[in-house]
Amino acid sequence: MARQERPVDPTAGPVQALAYELRKLRAEAGNPTYRQLARSAGYGATTLSEAAGGARLPTLEVLLAYVGACGGDPDEWRRRWHEAAARARPTEPVRQAAGERDGHPEEGGGAGAPGPDRPAVAPSAGRQPGSGTPRPRRRWVVPVVAVAAAIGTVVTVVDLPDDVPTAPGAARCPAVPDGTAFTAVTYGGGAHVRAGAARDASVLTTIPPDCTVGFTGFCVGEKVYDNTGGMPDVRWFKVAGGGVVSSAVLHGNPPRDLRASDCRQGRPTSTGLELSVVTGAGRSGAVTLRATGRDLYVVGFTTSAGDPASPGERTWRQVALADVRDPAVGASARLDALPGPSARGPVVLVAAACLGGDSPTGLVRARQVRPEDPREAVPVTLDQRQQAEAARSACRYPSRG
Repeated sequence: MARQERPVDPTAGPVQALAYELRKLRAEAGNPTYRQLARSAGYGATTLSEAAGGARLPTLEVLLAYVGACGGDPDEWRRRWHEAAARARPTEPVRQAAGERDGHPEEGGGAGAPGPDRPAVAPSAGRQPGSGTPRPRRRWVVPVVAVAAAIGTVVTVVDLPDDVPTAPGAARCPAVPDGTAFTAVTYGGGAHVRAGAARDASVLTTIPPDCTVGFTGFCVGEKVYDNTGGMPDVRWFKVAGGGVVSSAVLHGNPPRDLRASDCRQGRPTSTGLELSVVTGAGRSGAVTLRATGRDLYVVGFTTSAGDPASPGERTWRQVALADVRDPAVGASARLDALPGPSARGPVVLVAAACLGGDSPTGLVRARQVRPEDPREAVPVTLDQRQQAEAARSACRYPSRG
C-alpha cells in the first residue's frame, strides 16, 4: 500500500498553501501515484512528491510539469507560483527540490550524481553558449547560518577565480556542423541525446545548458511536457551524427516547411481529424468543440468571424491548445459565447492537429455556424492561405500573444 503523505496545513504559509492546492489538483485528476505522474511530467516521483510536500517551494519548472501531468491550467499555476514566491518569508527555502540540481526534466529526476545514465556536466556558468570558452569570473552569494538569534542571516560574497577547473570528462557544447536544417538552445538543465524518441532509450551523450545545437530534422516520438509552460510536445530533434533530443527541453523550432521523418522508437504523425460542435442548452450561446482522429497527440482550436466579403482576410483567435490524453476521447474546448448576430456573418470554428506548441501538422478541419442559430454547424473548406493561418493560430503556444 502506498505510504500516506504527511498532512499539510494550508494556513501555515504560502509554501504550505501551494502544496495543499497541488495535492488537491492531483486528487481532482483521479489521485494518480507520483510514479504515474512521473511518466508524463518528466521528473522523478520523489521530485514531484517533494513539490507537494510543503517543506519548500518547488521550482517553477517542476510545478508546471506537475500541473501539466494533472491536467491543470499552466497560466493559472504560474501566477500562483509567483504569488507564493513573493509572499514567502526570506527564511523559507525557495530552491530546487532534490533530484533537480543536475537532473533534466525529460529524464525524470534522480539524485543528480553522475553515473552510467547521467554523465558529469560542466556548469553552464563557466561557458559561453556554443563554445568551451569560460566566462569572466562570477560572484557567488553563500548564506552563512547565524550562531545567535541577534545576528540573523549573514551573506558572504565569494569571488571565484577565472581558471576554476571543470570536472574531469565534463561535457562541452558541441560545434554546430555545416548543413544543419535548424538550431535550438538547450534549457538550463541541459539535454540528453538518446538513441530513440523515448525517455527509456539509452543516453548517447549529454549536452550542457545554454548550448546552441545543430539538428538535421525531427521525428515524432513519446510525448514530453516542457518545463516552461507544462505543454505537451511529441517532437524529437535529430542531432547531426546520430541520436535525438526531446523538443520539450529546447528553445527553438524547425522551419515551418520541414516535415517529420522516421527515427528509432518513432511514432506516426496524425493522419485523421474530425471536428464536431455541440451547442449548450438554453440561449447562452456556449458551444463545445471536440476533435477526434487517428494518432492525435495535441489539438489546437481557433475561431474567426471575418467579413464574408473578404474571405481571404480573417482574424483568428485561439480558443485552446489541448492535450489528447485518451485517443478514444480526443480533445475538447469550450467556447463560452459566439459573437452576436451582425453584418460580420457566420463564425468559422477550426480544429488543427499539432505536434506541440507552435507546431501545426497542416491537418485542419473547419465548421461554420451562425451566431443566431449555432445548432447547425456545417463543414466548410478553407483556402490554402486560410488553412495555414488557422493552423498557426490553433497550434500557437498559449503564452505567445
